[in-house]
Amino acid sequence: MATAHTIDPTQVLTLDEPLTLDSGQTLPLVEIAYETHGHLNAAKDNAILICHALTGDHHVVSDHPLTGKPGWWVRMVGPGKPIDTDRYFIICANVIGSCMGSTGPASLAPDGEPWAMRFPVITIRDMVRGHVALLDSLG
Repeated sequence: MATAHTIDPTQVLTLDEPLTLDSGQTLPLVEIAYETHGHLNAAKDNAILICHALTGDHHVVSDHPLTGKPGWWVRMVGPGKPIDTDRYFIICANVIGSCMGSTGPASLAPDGEPWAMRFPVITIRDMVRGHVALLDSLG
């Protein structure tokens, strides 16, 4: 069972198990930053995942906490907008290897020091594994 905590409106999922990477290495202590908007229905068939490559980070509609700039898709996501949060449950997650909240080179390694240049090479498939782990944890 993974654990989650919130840094409003960002939520952070901590994976229980190390994430196995395409390189064969394992990445321990993985955190995935994400935001959700709207409500997941009982059938769980109204979820839309907006991927990082389209948004730059997980701040799809909320203001960025460092820059104060509005979310990347503020004109597209929200009540009555093309991606209507009254109908859909929106999930936007930051990818691993990023500097925007998910585990990346600036994160602390198991030795308590930042990963920095020791951070393993991350592939798109590794990023997808992180997103799949998040989706599994959200049900």
